[in-house]
Amino acid sequence: MGLSELAFNFLTTVWGRLQILWSEPARQLTHWGWEHQAYYLLFPEISLLVGVAVILLVDVFLGRKAFNIIIWIAIVALFSNFLMTLHLMYMTSRFFSYGLGLWWGQLETIDPYALFFKQLMDWGDILLLLVLFRYPLIKRFRSEFIILILSATIAFDLMVGSSDLLAIYVMTEFGSIMLYLLAAFHKDKLKSLEGGLKYFITGAASSAAMLFGISYIYGIVGSTNIYEIKIRMMSIYPDHPLVLFAMVLIIVGVGYKIGVAPFHLWAPDAYEGAPTPATAFISVFPKMAGFAVLMRIYLVAFAPVAQVWLPLFVIMAILTMFVGNIMALTQTSFKRLMAYSGIAQMGYVLIGVICAGLAGPNEAATSNGFWAAMYYLLIYMFMNLGAFIIGMMNEVSGGSDHLDTFNGFHQRSPFLSFFMTICLLALTGIPPTAGFIAKFVIFVSAVDYITRYPAMFLLVLMAIINTVIAVYYYVGIIKRIYLLKPLRTELARPFTPIFFQRVAVLVPALASLVLGIFYIDAPMNYVKGAWFMTYYTTIA
Repeated sequence: MGLSELAFNFLTTVWGRLQILWSEPARQLTHWGWEHQAYYLLFPEISLLVGVAVILLVDVFLGRKAFNIIIWIAIVALFSNFLMTLHLMYMTSRFFSYGLGLWWGQLETIDPYALFFKQLMDWGDILLLLVLFRYPLIKRFRSEFIILILSATIAFDLMVGSSDLLAIYVMTEFGSIMLYLLAAFHKDKLKSLEGGLKYFITGAASSAAMLFGISYIYGIVGSTNIYEIKIRMMSIYPDHPLVLFAMVLIIVGVGYKIGVAPFHLWAPDAYEGAPTPATAFISVFPKMAGFAVLMRIYLVAFAPVAQVWLPLFVIMAILTMFVGNIMALTQTSFKRLMAYSGIAQMGYVLIGVICAGLAGPNEAATSNGFWAAMYYLLIYMFMNLGAFIIGMMNEVSGGSDHLDTFNGFHQRSPFLSFFMTICLLALTGIPPTAGFIAKFVIFVSAVDYITRYPAMFLLVLMAIINTVIAVYYYVGIIKRIYLLKPLRTELARPFTPIFFQRVAVLVPALASLVLGIFYIDAPMNYVKGAWFMTYYTTIA
């Protein structure tokens, strides 16, 4: 027997042992999950909760010097969450009925739609945490910062699967409390306290409006479960005079959370005052969770009365795009500019939701508009988070929140400048980036309804005009990076981020580029697999 054959047999044996080590725990978990489904389906959130508990213990016994260990614990908890969602996806695809349905007193729905948003938040959190390995601008209460991020993620995970209006309200409030604390994290800085206070006041007002709307819905249909509401709206209450009033109140509540106009006034101050990592978190994750809830409420519970809320959504979409883009033109703060940019971006997502509503109560979840909205949120997470991460690197390398500190940024770091350019071009919607594909899919979904609903032509026209407006301020940052001279000589000194920070920059920036060139269909196939339940199913 030759040496090569011995080596081959040895490697085959080792690989077989590794497969056993991996497959046996997975098999045992699968068996246990079948026997205890109600507990098994909570494993993604339990992994994050365990992570929070371990971080608290490490912080107590090891102190502030263990911050890198704490980051790794958080990353492991998030990765465990992601692996559990993968296992759930495998089980629900292999065994069609496994885990699908309403759980825990009809409060939560387990479906691929909820798992899709959970996975997005896991990816984004991990990328954000990688930057914190060497981010000296958060010196105090760093462990608490990680705990707040994980706790908010737990709330958002439960929020995206909520199938009861009261469960949605409770999870939204729990997540919002974490966000208020993150916005006011720099308690010794007036801007941070001001932003956190404005966020809290507007959030409290929106929560009151949302709860008021829920009480009206309960009075009208006698239930807060979204599937029961859909059934009763179809059969009994389609023309009830208070339905519109209740839906407007719920739109106010959810609209504040996702920052659409005219419920956006808290966003610029909260973004500017919060630490940049907190701003990055607030700019992405509440919006994804908020839109997940918005689509579940209006494309399930209120789908039979879409003719009532669709005109409101059209007005909000147009107003959101114009307010966001026009206000962004005059900003001198990077975070305020990105706040208004994020507002405008949510207007495009609303177009997808409108198209899904036009598809009808039974086709909304399989319509091009529904897929386009989810596709846009997927790409938005990468391109927006990438821009914020590079903004954090600008601060670490001597810059600040002021746009002038991006002047001559390419002299400081050609690496970061190149990938910042990709993210900004993607946010603009310029080919060949994934941002262009995302906007294109939104426009195509809207064009499909122009012949039946002429008002959609106006909506598409307004969206195109706003895309042109956005070019000015996004390209303005690129101009600063490459064409203007640094304000100070120290801002021209070379800067090289550490390995983990480079990874955190590479992943979203390359995703924003590569998904627009080579793997265009991959995100859409992923989105189409994330269907959500629109019918009443077996209650566990």
